[in-house]
Amino acid sequence: MVYTRALEEAYTMVRGVELSCGRVAELEEALRVIEELMERGGGAEELEYAGALLRQAGDVLRLRGCLD
Repeated sequence: MVYTRALEEAYTMVRGVELSCGRVAELEEALRVIEELMERGGGAEELEYAGALLRQAGDVLRLRGCLD
């Protein structure tokens, strides 16, 4: 239950960033992974992958001047 709620909150935050800052391939892939985790569940590897994608997207968005 807590796991699902955390994923839903992460998804909402990522969508908000995407709407504010624009599309980034890493964000889109992270959203896809999070959606799959919410639908089917998953393990640590999938969570780590989504986290890595979000870190990469953050770097790209900071370079664009969207994130401080």
